[in-house]
Amino acid sequence: MVEKKEVVEGWPLETGDYDVGDIQCPVAVVTLGSKMNEEVVSRGAAIAGPLHTENLGIEKVVANVISNPNLRFVIVCGSEVQGHITGKTMEALYENGIDPEKKVILGSPGAIPFVENLTVEAIERFQKQVTLISMINNENLDEIEEKINECIANDPGAYEEDAMIVELNDVKEEETDVLFEESEDVTVGGVDSSVVTLEHVESRIRYIKGQINEVAAMERFSSGYHAGRMEGIVLGFSLTIIIILILIFKGLLVL
Repeated sequence: MVEKKEVVEGWPLETGDYDVGDIQCPVAVVTLGSKMNEEVVSRGAAIAGPLHTENLGIEKVVANVISNPNLRFVIVCGSEVQGHITGKTMEALYENGIDPEKKVILGSPGAIPFVENLTVEAIERFQKQVTLISMINNENLDEIEEKINECIANDPGAYEEDAMIVELNDVKEEETDVLFEESEDVTVGGVDSSVVTLEHVESRIRYIKGQINEVAAMERFSSGYHAGRMEGIVLGFSLTIIIILILIFKGLLVL
């Protein structure tokens, strides 16, 4: 039997819209834009809940994971959150970490991917403690349950280090969506607001470019489809006329 550690009192420490199951289970499930907490927990997860923002929302996920050493897997599933792109941002955090000065998640496609309340050490602990499993845009509960069971079967036991406690600022998650004002040079949680604004604008530009490319691709497909359809109609009409003329011509010869 794998070794487990006693979980800190009051875990999960950060509040949120989630359901909790067996807190010694090694699997946490992030359901992104999908609401299926109860169903996922009933299928074996220690904790499950949505993730709507790529800043404070991710901070809460990390804080709750590293404060429970028994968690060794994080499954990211459910529908991707448009604009915030929280699923891909979770992947970027796990793979690339953060800029230690700007506190921006490296490689994130999200709008404002800042984790001002997390240290580099907290991120590194998250990366070492868990294996992140991506099932983005998958809402199939049977497949999610299968992956949960697979993780449980491969549970390596509790992480060797004790719980790491991170205290987050008491800020409402939705407030992080507001663009910081540029009129004054102020700092927010040690992060220069002008840097936040610049990163936000650059991220938005990348997102808009991606959307434009998708629309352009659809337009090209649609144009090609309609052009091909019209060409087929004209060709079919022409062949019909030719066949009719041939039949008429043959009829005249018979007469």
